[in-house]
Amino acid sequence: MEGWSGMVNLMGSSVWSRNIDFLLAHRKKNFRWQLSGEASRRFVLSDYDQLKTIITPELLTTDHSTGDRKRHTAWYYLRSSFDWFKENTTWSASVMGGYRDRWRGGELHYEDVYESVATGEKTYGSFNGKDFVNLYESHFRGDLGVEHNFPGRKGHKLTASLYGLYEGGAMEYFHTDLWDMQGKQVQGHRAWEDEYRFTGQVNADYIYPFTNETGKFESGYQLFSYTEDGDYNIDMFDPAQDAFVHRDDLYNKYLFRRDIHALYVLVSDTYERFGYQLGLRGEYTYRKLGNNFEWAQHSRHRFDLFPSAHVSYALNDHSQIRAAYTRRITQPELFYMEPYVVYVDYNTAQMGNPFIKPEYTNSVELGYNFNFNNNNTISAALFHRARKDKIERLRVPYHSSVTLDSMANVGNDYSTGIDLAATLQLYKFWNLDANTSYYFYKIKNRFKVDDDEESWNWQLAVNNNFDVAKNTRVRLEGYYVGPMVSTQGRVDGFFYLNLAARQQLLNRKLTASLVIRDILSTAKYINKRSGVGLETLSKIYPRSPLFTLTLSYTFNNFRPQRKAENANHDMFEGTNR
Repeated sequence: MEGWSGMVNLMGSSVWSRNIDFLLAHRKKNFRWQLSGEASRRFVLSDYDQLKTIITPELLTTDHSTGDRKRHTAWYYLRSSFDWFKENTTWSASVMGGYRDRWRGGELHYEDVYESVATGEKTYGSFNGKDFVNLYESHFRGDLGVEHNFPGRKGHKLTASLYGLYEGGAMEYFHTDLWDMQGKQVQGHRAWEDEYRFTGQVNADYIYPFTNETGKFESGYQLFSYTEDGDYNIDMFDPAQDAFVHRDDLYNKYLFRRDIHALYVLVSDTYERFGYQLGLRGEYTYRKLGNNFEWAQHSRHRFDLFPSAHVSYALNDHSQIRAAYTRRITQPELFYMEPYVVYVDYNTAQMGNPFIKPEYTNSVELGYNFNFNNNNTISAALFHRARKDKIERLRVPYHSSVTLDSMANVGNDYSTGIDLAATLQLYKFWNLDANTSYYFYKIKNRFKVDDDEESWNWQLAVNNNFDVAKNTRVRLEGYYVGPMVSTQGRVDGFFYLNLAARQQLLNRKLTASLVIRDILSTAKYINKRSGVGLETLSKIYPRSPLFTLTLSYTFNNFRPQRKAENANHDMFEGTNR
């Protein structure tokens, strides 16, 4: 619309999360200018309980740690953009600056039992500990884009875009302390990763519709480049000196770079009841990791092909069958590869694996869709997914009271099962959407000497929407996540309910929403792990129920882009322990 439009949102929660964001837009003839910003502070709180047993040739150590865990994310940014509409071409540009601060930590009490393997003699220890991990950086980003629609044929167009993101002043800070019950420090460390990061991406995409108006040819290119340069320093507490001492032997200066060049082609068309889409993507990846440790230095060049095929057949006006095959890749994150040790608490250390490989997943699917009474849909799909070089966190004994976590390619895994989904208008005031997965899961685990791990897994999400008045809606959400095996153990299932209410006011310009997550306080995370010389049982209970209130105001008929309403199970702080 011509003139000014926009919206502003305010949010607050019972754990003191808060957020304000806004967007202003001004349209005048062929120009549109937008200004947006956000200031956000969000918290996740959990109660933590872990029992860990470590067996070495000399000592059996049992550690029981209890306390609270907290995660905090702060995000501040301003973004300005404009679009210029000129005949068949749209030009766009934007700039953004911001700051992000993330930390997690907690205070734990430790009760330890040390049993001599040779004599069976037991000694005891009680400690209080505090740990803290802080990551922060400034963001500067610029975007450019163009879209050209060729005259004469609808849908015939060429688009191109690029962006650059610089994250400067970046720091990852690790901090642990341990005191005895008299308040005397007995352990601790301080570690710093001082770095900068640069991300760049270029896209070009071309679409050519066929003369029959049902098919088209698509092709494109993408360049993705990521560089991180930094150094790592660590100070360890020395009880003999009662001071922190710099460890020169653990200093590491590193440089990581990943470049990915990708080309793709897609051909799709429909003939009467039959439809198809065939695609092929070629991807060249260059990866380099340089650092002070010669054993961890490497560079890799790799080229992969990723085919895909989708076919469908309409049985009648209401039902369709479909089949698909895809091959995908998941690249490892940099922090999976950093080859030095950091401590996340008194008895848990982490170290990267510089030689970790990407995951490859082949997936096949056979599905059926049925539509009836306009707003009702039921679908089912049989699937099989095979993943090669699955990436997972492994835990091993490090020394008498500390375990070491590291990422590894643990083997191959397989999932075979069924997905079911339904969207139903049960009454004029009540609609329901539900989806579930039930599948057999198996890990061929190269780190386990006996049987492979396997389980029957299932998940269920049911969402009910009730229009209780003209401008009032109530939503009840139920989620169940079933138990699942991992390389070293098992994660128990959990269930929780959410309740939400939305009220529109001032001719729908003002919307008030109240969300109560985990209203029955049933969510929990229980993880059992075992390995050679190691047993752990971790229990995490989020602080619930969690209340969140949001106010949204729009003006001049501004319509925000609808966000996907997906289940979010990221409510357990402490799963990295």
